[in-house]
Amino acid sequence: MFRMYLQHKNNFDRVTIEVKEYDDEFDDETSVISDICKYLHQTGDIDFIVSGFGSERWPVDCKFDLPLIIRELPEIIQNLNINEYNFCLGFYEQGVMREIIFSDGDDGKLQLECKSLMHGWSPSPSCIIMEKSTVKKMIEELFGNFIAYSQMVCPELMSEKLFKDWIFRYNISYIFNA
Repeated sequence: MFRMYLQHKNNFDRVTIEVKEYDDEFDDETSVISDICKYLHQTGDIDFIVSGFGSERWPVDCKFDLPLIIRELPEIIQNLNINEYNFCLGFYEQGVMREIIFSDGDDGKLQLECKSLMHGWSPSPSCIIMEKSTVKKMIEELFGNFIAYSQMVCPELMSEKLFKDWIFRYNISYIFNA
C-alpha cells in the first residue's frame, strides 16, 4: 500500500508571516507554495507522511518535499476527474529521490511502480496495485488538507493572486470545501 497525507499533531497556532511582495515577472505559484510549506513546517505540528514500497516512513517533510508534490497535484486531480490515470509523481529532494509511475490498469485498478533514483535504497516491492478510487481520494485529501491547513496557518498567502490564479487554472476550486 502506498500512502501520502498531511497529519497535524496538535491545535496549531498561526505563525508570524513575513509580509512579502511577489513579482509577477520573477515569481509564480511555486514561490507562494514554497512559502506556505515553509510556514506549515514552522508550526512544528504538521507532518507530511509518505509510506510504501517497503518503507514505513519516507524521509520527507513539509519544508522541502511537500512543495514539489503540491505543485503537481492540481494537474493530476484535473486528469483524474476525466479518468486519466497515467501520470508520474516525483520525489526529487536529496535523501528521497524516487519516482512513482501510475499506470491505468484493469477493473478499476492502478499499477504503481516506484523507481529509486539514488543508491542505497530500493523499493520492495517495486510495484503495487491500488484501487483507482483509493488513489484519487488520497490525492484529493492531501491537496484539500494542504488548503485547509494553509488557510489556518497563513491565510494571507492563500489570497495571493499568483496562488489563486494557479488554483483556478485547473478548475478544482471545489477542493477548497474539502
